[in-house]
Amino acid sequence: MNIIFNTKTLTEKIKNIAPTAEAKQTLAILGNMKVDVSNDNAKFTASDLEIEVSTNVECASDAVGSFTIPAKKMLEICNALTAHNEIKLAVKETKIDITAGKSKVSLQTLPAADYPLMDGVSESNPVDINVGELQNIINKTSFAMAYQDARHFLNGLHICNDNGKLISVCTDGHRLAKYTSTINYDVNLSIIIPRKCVMEINRILGSFKESYDDLAELTINNNSICLKLGEYIIISKLIEGNYPNFNKVIPESTQSKISIDRFTFKNSLNIISKVVNQQYKGVKLTPSSNSLHLISSNTESEVGEDQIDAQYDGDELSIGFNISYIQDVIDVLDSENIHICINDQNSGCILKGESDTNSVYVIMPMRV
Repeated sequence: MNIIFNTKTLTEKIKNIAPTAEAKQTLAILGNMKVDVSNDNAKFTASDLEIEVSTNVECASDAVGSFTIPAKKMLEICNALTAHNEIKLAVKETKIDITAGKSKVSLQTLPAADYPLMDGVSESNPVDINVGELQNIINKTSFAMAYQDARHFLNGLHICNDNGKLISVCTDGHRLAKYTSTINYDVNLSIIIPRKCVMEINRILGSFKESYDDLAELTINNNSICLKLGEYIIISKLIEGNYPNFNKVIPESTQSKISIDRFTFKNSLNIISKVVNQQYKGVKLTPSSNSLHLISSNTESEVGEDQIDAQYDGDELSIGFNISYIQDVIDVLDSENIHICINDQNSGCILKGESDTNSVYVIMPMRV
């Protein structure tokens, strides 16, 4: 079987598929992508048995059939052949010849019949989400996901419904991010999407640079989800377990508030971060009625401090935070002004943007 692809199209599609494959799996074939060729279309599929990503690529073929090809090597070869307009694949029994111009690479293949595909998700109660809102659901919260936490249910993005809206929540026990989407969803829902699936979706969303109004279709079952995103289909198992009651972490009321310009605050934190202790990353904030003093130091006795304009309506105090946690929140807020709402030095504070009414962030303080 001989197949011809447009190099740019093939490379753009493969870069979103190949990373899903796991080269170090006990099943060697999971380091490959399965390719199903029919008419003028090739369907590429990659899986690690927990998540499966597939997409279609236009092609010209002289036959119909299926084969597998090493995912990582195929992507690297495509990247190396971008100077050529076309890539040709000659599929034989145990190998595939890849040619472009005068360049030729031969790769080993494995039988397509041995490739393990995940079960599909029944299409009950699908939800239409525009791409821009899907990006918000992920980007506004996913940075607060735990990483390899023993509490496995924290290693993912929690989606539930509240007052008829889809809510996304992430926490690692030290901080919490909550976003209330504009998507209407009345069916009772509580799922946890694994970190890898969230990262795969986010990478594919990067391909929709100006297509924020395009619709994605999300189908949810008890133990898996299916997301149709343009020409991509993502199927993933869900994390089992009950997500903690995140509303208990969010203070119902606060006693005082620091109001500050987002850009000024971001720039100040960026300066101080150059000398922050890399293990604890602590920064101390001391607000006054019309300014905010920031200071941090490290084990080499290096000190960074700054004083910027701010408004504060509370009693005198100093409070420490992980500087990275604050920077992560600032990066996803759109407001020009930020509010830091505080009770005392020992309880969690709320960060929110003046105009970001759908987002709430909680950060626990630390000793600095």
